[in-house]
Amino acid sequence: MTPKIIFAGGGTAGHVEPALAVANWLRDKKPDWQYQFVGTKTGLENQLVPEAGFELVHIPKVLMPRQLTPGALFWPVRILLATWKGIKICKDADLIIGFGGYACPPLYLAGALLRKPIFIHEANAIPGWANKLGAPFARKIFIAFSRAGLKIGRWRNAKLSGMPIRAEIISSTYQSQEGIAVKRKEQLEKWRLSADKQTVLVFGGSLGSRHINEAILQSLSSFTEKGVQVVHSVGRNNPLPTRTENYLALAYIEDMASAYHAVDLVIARSGALTCAELAAVGKFAVLIPLPIGNGEQAANASDLQTAGAAIVVADDKFNSGWLSSNWDEIWRSATGYQGTANTELSASELIGNAIIQEVSGDK
Repeated sequence: MTPKIIFAGGGTAGHVEPALAVANWLRDKKPDWQYQFVGTKTGLENQLVPEAGFELVHIPKVLMPRQLTPGALFWPVRILLATWKGIKICKDADLIIGFGGYACPPLYLAGALLRKPIFIHEANAIPGWANKLGAPFARKIFIAFSRAGLKIGRWRNAKLSGMPIRAEIISSTYQSQEGIAVKRKEQLEKWRLSADKQTVLVFGGSLGSRHINEAILQSLSSFTEKGVQVVHSVGRNNPLPTRTENYLALAYIEDMASAYHAVDLVIARSGALTCAELAAVGKFAVLIPLPIGNGEQAANASDLQTAGAAIVVADDKFNSGWLSSNWDEIWRSATGYQGTANTELSASELIGNAIIQEVSGDK
C-alpha cells in the first residue's frame, strides 16, 4: 500500500510553514506517497495548505483552559470528541507528525490509541502545551532551539534539527552579493520604492499585531524626516492604511525571501519561524516578543540578541517614542551587523529523511 503521512498543526504561519517545508521536501523525494494535513476551520492553514497543493481536513478546535470557568468543565468532552474524529483520520496513516497548535492534541491522542508512529517538531525555545501533551507518545522529537531539550522526560532525547523553513529562503542564502543586489533592486521596483533610501520591513506575525501597527503608523512622519521608507505587513484581517511615497502597507507577504533581501532592517515579533528565517538570511532586527503564552517569544529572541543580531524590546516599552529616541542606536547596530547566511543542512531534509527511514527503512 502507498504510505500515508499526516501533518498536524495550524493556526498561524509559525505552525503551518514548517509543516509545509517538510511536506514539500518529502513530496519531492517520495512523489508517490500520500500527504494529508489536519487543521482547524479558522487557521491560516486554510489558505496556505491548499495553495501548496496538499489536502486539508478539519478537526474541532479545542482550547486548553487556562483558568477554571464553567466552560472548562466541558473540555474533557470536547477533547474526547475531537480525538474520536482524529481516530477516523489517522486509522490508515503510516506516521503522524505534529508541529504544535490546536489541531495536534487530538491527533497525538488518536495516534497513541492506534499505536501509530508519532513524530513531533517543537519550534519554540519553550515547548507549548500541545507538544508537551504529545511528547510521551512520540517516537522521535525534533527541536529548533537547544534549550527546548533541557527538560525532563522525552525532551532530553530530542534531536536538535533547527527550524524547517521555506525552500526559497534556504536557496536565497546561496546567492552571491551581486545576486542579492539584483534581487533587492527588483523587489524595490516591484514595491515602487526607492533603491537609494533606507528600507525597513515591519510585520507582527502572519495575523499582524495591532500594537506594532499603531506604533509604526504613529512613527511615519518621523521616518519620512529621516529618509526612511517602510514596508508594513499589517496582517490579513486588518485594514490597509493609505499608501504614501515612503510607506507601503500589505496584508501579507508571500515572497519573504525577496522581502528580507530588499530591506536593511526588520521590526517584528519574535515567533520561532521569524527568528529562524532571520538567522538564515543574516538580517538584523528589532524584536518585540509577544507578552503572552509561556514566555517562548522572549526565549526565541535571546539567541539572536546574544549573537548581536537583534535588539529586543518589551511590548509595553515599544511605541513611536521609543523608536524615535532609539533610532540612531538601532541604525548603527543594523549597519554594523555583519550577518552571514546559514547554509547548513536544512531541517526539512533532516526530518524528512527520518520519516522515510521510519516508514520504509530507506536511508
